[in-house]
Amino acid sequence: MKKILIVLALLTGWHSTGVNAVTQEDMENIVKGIVKVVESKKGYVVFDYKEVRMALISDVSHDRMRIITPITKYSSLNLEQIGKIMDSNFHNALDARYASSNDVLYSAFIHPMSPLSQEQLTDALDQVATLALTFGTSYSSGQLSYVGK
Repeated sequence: MKKILIVLALLTGWHSTGVNAVTQEDMENIVKGIVKVVESKKGYVVFDYKEVRMALISDVSHDRMRIITPITKYSSLNLEQIGKIMDSNFHNALDARYASSNDVLYSAFIHPMSPLSQEQLTDALDQVATLALTFGTSYSSGQLSYVGK
């Protein structure tokens, strides 16, 4: 009986909702409470954090959220910079990563919404800002660095 209950819990997704999980409204209110908001509509908040223009984008129907900030044109990067970005994504970035879309290099944090806690959200703001600000120098989210390349 115990095994059946565990299987049912796993199949219903009960395990994926964290104790301190945030909703879309919670995320937007948390961000609005600590930053200067530039633009806001449901599912989309543009704001300045640590002098970095960022956006929180969320999609409840797909249980996904992302915090992004543009850094530079991807096509303007040289091979050395691209190599450092790739190394950073493996060694120096924790949960935020460098990503590209439509010829723009971004610092991005992408995560399911349902298990996200308030602490993870505020930490993500720091990581995305730091990763953008350290582009061209340490290429780090400032949280962690794996060694032993």
